[in-house]
Amino acid sequence: MREDALAYAFTTLLSRAQPFLEALILTAILPVEAFGAWSWAGALYLGVAALTHGGLPAAVLRYAAAHPTQGPALLRYALGQAVPWIGLSGLLLGAVAWTVPMPVRLLTWCHVPALAAFLPAEILRAYLRGRYENRPLAAWQLATTLTGLALLAGAAAWKGLWGAALVRLLQPVWLLGLGAGLLRPAWHAPKQSFPGLSRFGWHALWGNLTLEVTFLLPTWLIGWRSGDPTLVAYWRWATLLPLNLRQLFTQAVMYGYPRWVQARPSLLTLYRRWRLWLWGLAGGVLGTAALWLLIWNWYPGAAYAPARPYYGLALLVAWLWSTDALLLPNLLSAKGHIRAYSQAYAIGLLAALPFYGAAGSALELYLVGLAVAALAAAFTAYTTLKKPTIFLNPPET
Repeated sequence: MREDALAYAFTTLLSRAQPFLEALILTAILPVEAFGAWSWAGALYLGVAALTHGGLPAAVLRYAAAHPTQGPALLRYALGQAVPWIGLSGLLLGAVAWTVPMPVRLLTWCHVPALAAFLPAEILRAYLRGRYENRPLAAWQLATTLTGLALLAGAAAWKGLWGAALVRLLQPVWLLGLGAGLLRPAWHAPKQSFPGLSRFGWHALWGNLTLEVTFLLPTWLIGWRSGDPTLVAYWRWATLLPLNLRQLFTQAVMYGYPRWVQARPSLLTLYRRWRLWLWGLAGGVLGTAALWLLIWNWYPGAAYAPARPYYGLALLVAWLWSTDALLLPNLLSAKGHIRAYSQAYAIGLLAALPFYGAAGSALELYLVGLAVAALAAAFTAYTTLKKPTIFLNPPET
């Protein structure tokens, strides 16, 4: 189990380091406006991916933990369920691209083929994590990360922004090609139906969708309202490290998720067991990340100086999202109360919308909206967890 935990930690670092390292590489090679255009197109891509994953990764994670003997059949069924979602995602991203300026539009269209690999890859990650098969997952993640970074750096140095776009266009080739061995058991598995999977996934979709929209909506609104990729670049750099660290804490919490599915202690007991550790760890890591302010003028450099004042506030926002706003809803989800999970993040998004609506081009108001969303989601989940009736209601599985 210790080796599996180390493999999980290594996989998590790789998965969250990749977008961060991609941003570091492109910041060094591209001008600010070009990096902003890339970030804008990437936000549209991630938004469409969040809208069209059908909740399948979350459902597979829980089912893989709850039904360990039916693994390959589960993987085969989930991949089959993903096919219509993949087609829908490509059509939707192609349509959304018409709402942005021409350079960003072309970049967005270059992201369409990557959607063919996004959902199968997420399902495979969830499947392996739910079964605690983190060593093969770590090997696959290492291979795909190194391949992707090497190709991106080389292509961007060769042809700039459009070289990077070419790499994104070809992403499914190595992402799924290197994972073919992990997918092979599903090809030979007997056909089996998991009707509860889609039902659980549908509820998880709304919770995950509201969560993703909460984080991606500022980028969309900044771009659409200003039409200026440079302002998008400033937002991206202000939130790049803080929100990537939030993702690391998300994966740390999700390591315990398969155990929570079958754990006997109550939700309150699990919450009290984890919260102080999470508060302290998040505070220490994000406090250390504040030291980046000392070298800001060196990297990312004077061109990104307008983003510096927002970086400290983004760290505080990341701390709020890395503690109770993360732990409480996922405890509810692990016990099958997926509607309560979705409700918490939906209320968080609703709480943020007035700030997003009034923000215009003021980056600080978007960050305030994110902070309010975290507090609202945590409060909603905690009050739900404290209700005695929740333990009398059957899980929605």
